[in-house]
Amino acid sequence: MDLARFDCHPDDGASQERCEARKCCWRLPMQQGNLTEKHRTNFQDISVPWCYYPSDFPTYSIVSNETTDFGQRIRIVKSQTTFMPNDILDLTVDLIYETQQRFRIRIYDSVNKRFEVPLNVPVVEKKADMTDYEVKIAQKPFAILVTRKSTGVTL
Repeated sequence: MDLARFDCHPDDGASQERCEARKCCWRLPMQQGNLTEKHRTNFQDISVPWCYYPSDFPTYSIVSNETTDFGQRIRIVKSQTTFMPNDILDLTVDLIYETQQRFRIRIYDSVNKRFEVPLNVPVVEKKADMTDYEVKIAQKPFAILVTRKSTGVTL
């Protein structure tokens, strides 16, 4: 399905050769041949990606999910590296239910400590009792969907 495509080459200079070097799929839209240059540019902006991840592209999946005092700690792993430099195969995801209105997601390398920007953020030791957001987690591929309860808006 075209709408389910996820852009594998969002940076400038995408070509069939570069796309396929990333082990991705390449397909120009069939309608492009009938468009003027002006419309081709506009069409490209609203079109589905021409270089997109195949359905069997390596993704993260959950290996553990535990409840913590601040919310949840999830460990996700990917079975193989991709074209990305310094690909990290083992990540930890902290879901921190800070307040009724504030939810924080922290993703970090499970094995190697890496530099973190020294920001002053609230230290939450206890999960908020009542929240205005709902958090859903997909197992494979790993995904987090956060929805505002009061409005139904996906955050």
